Amino acid sequence: MVLVDTTPVVPVSVTGNFCPMNCKHCGGVYLKHMIPVQKMEEFAKDGRKIFLISGGITKDGRIPFDNHYILLKTLKEKYNLRYNFHIGFPLEFPEKVDELADVVSADFYADPEVLKEVYGIERSIKDQLDIITSFKKPVVPHITIGVLCGKITHEYRALDILSDYFSSIVLNVFIPTRGTFYENCPPPDIEEAEKIFRYARRKFKAVFLGCMQPKGSYRTKLQRKLSFIDGITKPVLEKANTKNCCAFEVIQAHHSIF
Repeated sequence: MVLVDTTPVVPVSVTGNFCPMNCKHCGGVYLKHMIPVQKMEEFAKDGRKIFLISGGITKDGRIPFDNHYILLKTLKEKYNLRYNFHIGFPLEFPEKVDELADVVSADFYADPEVLKEVYGIERSIKDQLDIITSFKKPVVPHITIGVLCGKITHEYRALDILSDYFSSIVLNVFIPTRGTFYENCPPPDIEEAEKIFRYARRKFKAVFLGCMQPKGSYRTKLQRKLSFIDGITKPVLEKANTKNCCAFEVIQAHHSIF
């Protein structure tokens, strides 16, 4: 099993701490732990090579990467950087992302009503698939278990749909986060989460637990149940055996299978 330490990964926000969407599970809280895109070169000069490029989502579902295209391209070429882009839910294909990305991370919702409730935007399943299946660069789909206030809703259907297009999957687990609309929601039941991972195991060649997972005893109990998957991010039961972004490890695991 791949045990992933993400400490070398530099999370970058192209919108700073600002997110127009104020989504119910995040509320812009996680942007506060990212560096602004303007400070990337400081980290690159210090030898950091792996960057997660993300940011707040605009009202039309985009993350406005294009505003920083020249900077991102220049730094990538100058310092030989590797980029994982988290793309949001654009309706127009982000060509510049496809040019710059080494891997693309894409959240997916099999129930448009759940996506609308959490994010406040409307996207059909086709809208989402049209974008994420059009990249030339590798795409790693993500599903957040229990994202609707800790409830299991669209997860099984999402796995069914994505397995027709992808061989790898990252499953995150909803974290009740202080300062968000869902701060008082419970995390999903661990037994139910395990069932979803087992279902994913039957549908995909590579299955990883992503970096979003509740801390404390929940994380320990969950990871103890997941010995049957291919990779765990932020392991607590054993020492990590690689330092990377899990999306890159998913791609490597995928290729090692075939």
